[in-house]
Amino acid sequence: MGLNNREYKELEKLQKKSGFTKLSVSEQRRLEKLKGLIENDKKQVAKDKWENDRSLKAQQLHIQTLNKNQAEFLKSMKNNVITIGSGSSGTGKTYLACRYAASELLAGNIKKIVITRPYVAVSGRTTGFKPNTDIEKLRAFVLPMLYYLGEVLGPEYVENQIQIAGTIELAPLESIRGRDFKESILISDESSNMTIGEVQALSTRLGEGTRWVCIGDNAQCDTNNSGLRWFENLVNKHHISNIGVVKFTHDDIVRSGMVKELVVAFELEGGYKS
Repeated sequence: MGLNNREYKELEKLQKKSGFTKLSVSEQRRLEKLKGLIENDKKQVAKDKWENDRSLKAQQLHIQTLNKNQAEFLKSMKNNVITIGSGSSGTGKTYLACRYAASELLAGNIKKIVITRPYVAVSGRTTGFKPNTDIEKLRAFVLPMLYYLGEVLGPEYVENQIQIAGTIELAPLESIRGRDFKESILISDESSNMTIGEVQALSTRLGEGTRWVCIGDNAQCDTNNSGLRWFENLVNKHHISNIGVVKFTHDDIVRSGMVKELVVAFELEGGYKS
């Protein structure tokens, strides 16, 4: 596994040469092959470390629910193909979804965690276009989920899997069509800002052994039409099987007492309704 000393020297020589002159076709192919071998070696090292750590982490992990709706949410994620968790901010929807997904990855019940969310700025305000890769653009939007996953799996592991091994994937909604997720848990945060078309596209990507946790707060919707609200109504109207819907209220807020007071005040003022 990996490169031997001769191959490392060859790689260094080709990389150095490429900095001064254009490589021949055969040299460029050789350089790419050597780089590929190193990349495969990194993936194998990451995989071996993960397998060594996985069982120990799984034994240590416990998911504690703090109220009835949190318990129902966790139960639904275990028993349904799709779980919709909607309602007040600060109720632990994202936290529980990430912690449960991490526990399933540790147990070996899934092969991948896929996280996504809409590119929608708060109230339509934005600092403008940011040149970067799709992953780096999406990263800023999903930092809370990466943090929660890191609490269970370790920040270094999460970063390693995103960049190298691929058991954690950041999936931009704009390129979701045509995908086929298998043996995965798909988490879509801030789903109230998804369009109906995005909800339809995402719900039809669920392959064998894949579950989707769709979470958001319809009271904090920065688009004209909430795909999450539409999806909830659709499920309730047609009584679709294997989909659980859990509605959180301000009574379920666990983030802080002040957050709960503010949400209640917003609701009383009439400008914050789900």
